[in-house]
Amino acid sequence: MNQAIWKLIPSKDIVKVRLQTTTEYKGALDCATQIFKNEGGSAFYKGTLTPLLGIGACVSIQFGAFNYARRAFEARNAAAQGKSAQQIANSPQPLAYWQYYASGAFAGISNTVLSSPIEHIRIRLQTQPHGAGKLYHGPLDCIGKLSCSPSLLRGLYRGTSVTFLREAQAYGFWFLSFEYMMQSDAKRNGIT
Repeated sequence: MNQAIWKLIPSKDIVKVRLQTTTEYKGALDCATQIFKNEGGSAFYKGTLTPLLGIGACVSIQFGAFNYARRAFEARNAAAQGKSAQQIANSPQPLAYWQYYASGAFAGISNTVLSSPIEHIRIRLQTQPHGAGKLYHGPLDCIGKLSCSPSLLRGLYRGTSVTFLREAQAYGFWFLSFEYMMQSDAKRNGIT
């Protein structure tokens, strides 16, 4: 019965965030029930607008930064082998795995400039009090208040140093794993 109810909850992210930031709930289902009872069904969508609007930009930054770093490594490798940029363009060689990891880490670090404030806004909107104690009246109000208190770096970008570390590792391993699997599949299928 509980699993059937759990599947009906539209956005479980707010439940996760509330469980991580407070101890007032007995568990996930109690948290979801209390949110629905006290704040209504729309509360499950608190903080979702900013990530939805920002996801396209984040993905663009990730892949743009990854390809920039990858091309820089390709040029570096070509120069070390005495090849020209044209020779590399005509027959690109796979990078060393550590170079794929480093390119992915660069993508993660680049992405953090946008993803960190997006996450911060989402979490602030999801954890703010309901009703009269409400701190923010939407994402733009949250951005404005965080940007001014006490400064942009200590407000909107609070916690970014930890996000840098997380994103660098995550995207480093993600792109490394992707390239490894693609090369393994190509080798297995005789594609060069």
